[in-house]
Amino acid sequence: MFRCAPVRLAVASAVLAGLATSCARSPARDLDSGALSESEQCSQRVDATPFTAAPPPALPAQRSRIGVDVRAELSALERELGRAVPVTLASEQRRPVGAPGEVSYVVRRGRFGLSLGPDRLLVNVPVEVEVEICKPLGPFCPTYGRCSPRLAAVASVPLYFDENYAVGRSRVGISLQRSCVIAGIDAAPQIKSQAAREIGNVQRRIDASMPDLRGSVAGVWELLHHPIALGRSTCLLITPDRITQSRPKLSKRTLESQLGAEGTLRIQDPCEANGSVKPAPLPPLTTREDTTRGIELRVPIRASWGDVSAGLTRSIANRGARGSQIWATKIDASAVSVDGKPAVLLRTTVAGRACGDLWFLAEPWFDSKTGRVRLRNLRAAPGTAQGTTVSALARSIEEHASVALPVDISAGPASLGALVQGFGTGLPEGVAIESEMAKATVERVHPEAEGLVALAVFAGSTTLRVQ
Repeated sequence: MFRCAPVRLAVASAVLAGLATSCARSPARDLDSGALSESEQCSQRVDATPFTAAPPPALPAQRSRIGVDVRAELSALERELGRAVPVTLASEQRRPVGAPGEVSYVVRRGRFGLSLGPDRLLVNVPVEVEVEICKPLGPFCPTYGRCSPRLAAVASVPLYFDENYAVGRSRVGISLQRSCVIAGIDAAPQIKSQAAREIGNVQRRIDASMPDLRGSVAGVWELLHHPIALGRSTCLLITPDRITQSRPKLSKRTLESQLGAEGTLRIQDPCEANGSVKPAPLPPLTTREDTTRGIELRVPIRASWGDVSAGLTRSIANRGARGSQIWATKIDASAVSVDGKPAVLLRTTVAGRACGDLWFLAEPWFDSKTGRVRLRNLRAAPGTAQGTTVSALARSIEEHASVALPVDISAGPASLGALVQGFGTGLPEGVAIESEMAKATVERVHPEAEGLVALAVFAGSTTLRVQ
């Protein structure tokens, strides 16, 4: 409200006509009336009647993730298995087998074939055996029978790592597809038994070729605890608390899965100099069923209301255009909740025809073009004067008032990309890591009791390819 000031009788009717309680017109009409001359500056006084409301709730806790997509071409896995397991599995020359004589054989595997079962990776191994049997005759052993039985072995490997990051043992089954009969003797049972023993060697080689995931994950886990530079003095600290794996799927002969780390983030300013990194113990590995993928770091960037008020005040300096009825000279910002929604409350000190304080409510938003937080939907708070002059002041504040974030988020994607590339240190031949980071964005700006929070989002994708 406005207070009626004592004035000379000659101008009393002109001044008092717009004042509250004893006025015939509203305060807004009084502010709107007439052109402003130097003698009329501060001819009216605006009451600093505070607008009070409950503060809004704090921004909910934000969870972040760094997910690495793992894409392994089955042809690459088949090739690696082929290198680990020799083609000739076993051979023997002139082994005595009793009355039938002596047997010679060679056991060879065919090409590995991989497929995906409900919960295991299936390794199909065709096995062929060449058998000759001879009857010793002095220094000679004439061959009197040959056959080529065929078997099929299927080894299966668990699709999931256990909670200790270990791969479960493979399982192998074998079946006889083509039998072997020599001189009326069915050699199939003996051949199958011998082949099963040799396939056991294949199983051991498969198990030995499985990666030691725990050591690799432990290295990445420690790397995640290192600060990420966002500027000369500002760092982003990740506090991971969970490691996850997703259910693998097969797409166009490519096995796809994801390993991810989840946790919370905070800004550190200034960065701790030479701070030792002490990672938390590696948590048990958990399996998740959802399809959330990629990298999404959700970083709350907080600025105190003192800093916000100072920034807004600087941005409106010298904005009192000639001929304006009133203009803002200072802004004190705070947070309130209006109709269940958070808002910024602006105690605006004005000059011009009226001097004192006006109260406005506004919605904060991030202008990506300028990289600053601005205000919109500015309106007079309940109990504050209304009128075209007050509306013009609100539009001027919307147009000019802004505040810079205390952190330059533009450096985030490059720093995050460097962190992700560190995951690929020491990768074996044929394994490559690829990363792509998007431009940092501000998802929302949230007023809290202690200050303004800009929720910055760093997004991207990282793929580990085996090809």
